[in-house]
Amino acid sequence: MSKHRRPEPDPLRDVDLAKRLGAGPVVPSETSPVAPTTTAEPPAAAVSAAAAPGPTVVVRRSRHAERAARRQVRRQQSLLVTAGVLAVLLVGVGVWLLLRPGGSDAPPTQTAAADTQQVTLVQVTGADGTASASAIVGTTKADGSAVALLVPSRLSVDVVGSGDMAFGETTTLGDPTAAAAALTDLLGLRVEDTWTLTTQALAALVDAVGGVEAAVDVDVVDTAPNGDQTVVVRAGNQLLAGRAAAGYATYLADSEPEQARLARFDDVLSTLLAKLPADQTGIGAFLATAGSGSTSTLDQAALASRLAVMRAAAAGPAGLVSDVLPVNEIDTGGPVPAYGINAGDVDAALREKFPGALVRDASGGTLRVLVENGVGTPGLAERARTKLVDAGFQFKSGGNASSFDSSPSSIQVVDGTEASLEKGRRVAAALGLPAEAVTPSDRGQNVADVIVILGSDFRP
Repeated sequence: MSKHRRPEPDPLRDVDLAKRLGAGPVVPSETSPVAPTTTAEPPAAAVSAAAAPGPTVVVRRSRHAERAARRQVRRQQSLLVTAGVLAVLLVGVGVWLLLRPGGSDAPPTQTAAADTQQVTLVQVTGADGTASASAIVGTTKADGSAVALLVPSRLSVDVVGSGDMAFGETTTLGDPTAAAAALTDLLGLRVEDTWTLTTQALAALVDAVGGVEAAVDVDVVDTAPNGDQTVVVRAGNQLLAGRAAAGYATYLADSEPEQARLARFDDVLSTLLAKLPADQTGIGAFLATAGSGSTSTLDQAALASRLAVMRAAAAGPAGLVSDVLPVNEIDTGGPVPAYGINAGDVDAALREKFPGALVRDASGGTLRVLVENGVGTPGLAERARTKLVDAGFQFKSGGNASSFDSSPSSIQVVDGTEASLEKGRRVAAALGLPAEAVTPSDRGQNVADVIVILGSDFRP
């Protein structure tokens, strides 16, 4: 039994949590009325064209989340003071760099985060192989820091070669890189590695650390095929053993938004990470307890190294501070909603949390490239994607072209200015295509800066 007393309901705190989860306006519940609030309406450009804002259900946060939030406030206050000091120092350093011999011609240097930040996609899958809970975790080994964004399984993504689908379904495609690639293309964030757990493996890991404390907000109910329901975890502050923790971390009640499940997953994941062995060797032995239910694109040593950084952050004074990826609810016309990203809020969140892992080309900018298959050869766009992502371009899948007679390839830019033509020539070079393939086009380009129609001359 936890030594902490379960917190009393606090409507204002619920509103604050809903805002932190970034899920839109709060809808007061019948049992916990709150005073009316107003929310500033985001600019139209910041909202995804395919996603319309939808209602949000208030999610009660745990004591663990409250402590993390308080630590984050103190951390932000400290950062403000530090930022003032750094600003003065930077001015002095800048003057020195300009005055020293050759100072103005010295090459720029990158931040440590840009050199060392690595992003790992952590997922828990159910019996059908679908991911029910996911988080992208950025780790910086140099300073032992880690940040996280929780990803709804019903987020709509476009998987090259497979089309549009819910993000949670990408784990059923048989390609261990599909989920990470889909997020990379959608967000413009380099998600290069994955760690995937079955619910049984998660349960085994929780048991290996002696259970996790959690403030369970609702009864976790198991529904049998005949409709009979059994309460498997009662609400309340408690120490959860493996099976109960896995059930709680992936539980979503009827009519709840996915933000509720992600908050529970975050409680279990952050507590589990904080209780990992303190050394990398111990973490490697810990991973072995999960058996074949734990898989990763990293080898065991590399995964243990990433987890050691996550453990240091989760066990630190500020904890592993997690937020939900900013999304808008999409009305599907059925009982199950879908989600689309809130582009403006996502961009701000990624620049704050993952400055060293954003997809950037050699110029340091973002260049979105939409690719269409103009010859119908299976897998052609996937091979083009690899070349473009390796060159630092953000790939957008365009599916098949309107016809399969595109020979040679065509690289279309928005106008005939030198700046636009240069963008096209850089894309051509990455794909091994001639600069002559670049032409201005009046085709509307609202989702990409350059459009590529692959022809028979493309040799992957």
